[in-house]
Amino acid sequence: MPGKMQILNIIVIVLQYSLVLLVYYFLYRVVNIASKDLTKLAIEPQAYLSLQLQTGEGTGSNQIPKLIVISDEKALLSQIVYPIAESLAIGRSQNNDLIINDTFVSHEHACISKSKQTYLIADLSSTNGTLLNSQRIEEETALADGDVIQIGAVTLKFER
Repeated sequence: MPGKMQILNIIVIVLQYSLVLLVYYFLYRVVNIASKDLTKLAIEPQAYLSLQLQTGEGTGSNQIPKLIVISDEKALLSQIVYPIAESLAIGRSQNNDLIINDTFVSHEHACISKSKQTYLIADLSSTNGTLLNSQRIEEETALADGDVIQIGAVTLKFER
């Protein structure tokens, strides 16, 4: 009988160590995938800018309007460049196109939308307001190339 007990103890110990090794392997895979995703996020803005230069965008009137991050004191944003198609919703909620996870930013803070050939910015009745060129906007306002938008701790520049 003592021989069977020793064999069972050895099997249990081997299974315990196998479980520990599987947990470590799982954690290794999770960290590996996460680091690849973070590296991809860090590379994408530069790739976007180089793609613009290669295709000649940014030199003609067909340029895609975008918001460029000037200042992000709390490192709240994952990108440097945010292209604007027809509209761009800004806020703290996950439903927005540009998510700023800051307590000074409302869930649905502001919106930029295209109207004919003009882009308009509107504050969506946010608590702390939206600043356009250091002035708080009260109504929908047309954006010009180079305008500076401040929302919470983030400062963005509008470019056409």
